[in-house]
Amino acid sequence: MRDFDNIHMLEFQQPLNCCNVTALAYALSALGIPTSVEDIFYEARLPIHWVVDAGMTLQATADAGRKFVEKIRMPVEVEAFHMDAGRISLEEFRSLLRESVANTDDIHILNFRVSVAHGIPSLQGGHFSLLADYDEDSDKVVIADTHPKKYGKMWSTTSEAMYLACSDVDASVGRARGYITVRRTGAANS
Repeated sequence: MRDFDNIHMLEFQQPLNCCNVTALAYALSALGIPTSVEDIFYEARLPIHWVVDAGMTLQATADAGRKFVEKIRMPVEVEAFHMDAGRISLEEFRSLLRESVANTDDIHILNFRVSVAHGIPSLQGGHFSLLADYDEDSDKVVIADTHPKKYGKMWSTTSEAMYLACSDVDASVGRARGYITVRRTGAANS
């Protein structure tokens, strides 16, 4: 089963303005660990005003995910990868896309600049959503969005556009955006 199948069956709507925490809940649920946004806020002790008003960086989001899975004692790893200049090529990114959608034990959360991913300069800011699929023949990356009312539940773009969007520098930290891998490392405790 591909990531698309696991993700597509779920219904997630971004509450408030927290695509970061919503993406974590969505990813864990797609891996078979039912998780709500509220669960992550509570267990990771995240201040709502910090998440909603200030926003969270790639690293802060991954840290919250790690704190959550440690607290609930789930066999899951959460790892952030900044796509800083020279760190990963477009071809390496395409390879990551192919491998990640073929592996049912992980889900990738992409952190990207909205205007670049959608090709609409008027869209502002960064965003977090899930990689659902990658079709190598058409070179289309399919995104399961955390804010379907704004962007659509599922949408696609080219791998090059997503590569550039994930390589965008987040001015708040002076580092490129990137992705978070949420990986199951064992059987979930029920």
